Amino acid sequence: MDDFTAIQVYPGIQQAGVNYQVAFYNPTSLPFIGAGAQGAVFLLDPSKCIKIYALPDDAKKEADVLRHVGSSTFFPKLYGSGFNYNVMQFIQGLGLDGYLHHYCFDDTLANKIIALLDEMKRLGLTRIDAALRHIIVTPSQSLIVIDHVHSLHTHSPKPHLLLAELKNLNLMSCFMEYVRVHRPDLYEYWSV
Repeated sequence: MDDFTAIQVYPGIQQAGVNYQVAFYNPTSLPFIGAGAQGAVFLLDPSKCIKIYALPDDAKKEADVLRHVGSSTFFPKLYGSGFNYNVMQFIQGLGLDGYLHHYCFDDTLANKIIALLDEMKRLGLTRIDAALRHIIVTPSQSLIVIDHVHSLHTHSPKPHLLLAELKNLNLMSCFMEYVRVHRPDLYEYWSV
C-alpha cells in the first residue's frame, strides 16, 4: 500500500461561486475521492478511505464525533486516527443533491431524512443539519451523513442548510408538506 503520509494537504483559496476546498499534493497512487473545506479524501481499499486535514485540530474534532456516534448506522465507522488524518469507512453512493437530479423525491426519502435528523438529535449532536452533498444515498437506499468536523461545535438545532438546498431544487414545499402531515412537532418547530 502507498504511504499516505506523503500526501500533503493545505488550506485552499476561496473562489467566487465555488465551494471552498483545501489544496493537496498527492505523490502516491491512492485514488482521490474528493475534497472539502477541511480535508481531502483518498481511497485506501474498497471499504476504507483516509481523510487528511489541513488543520490537525479538525482531524481530532471529526474523530471525536465519529467515536461519539459509533453505534449509529447513519454515520461512517472510524477505523483509526492520527495527527492530521482519520481512516474511516468508505461510503459508496451518491450525494443526496446528485441523487435528486436522477430520482424522484418521495415519502420514503422524506421519512429517511427525518429519521437521520432525529438520530443526530438523539445522539446529542449540536448541529442538526447537513448539506445535501454530505448525505450519501447508498446502493441499498440507506442514508449516511459525512463531514462532521463541526457536528459537536456548531449550534444549529434546525436544518436550515438542508431546507435551503431543498428549496433551491424546488423540493422544500414537498418535503415540508410531508413533515406537516407526519411530524407536526417538527413542522411547528422548524416553521418558527
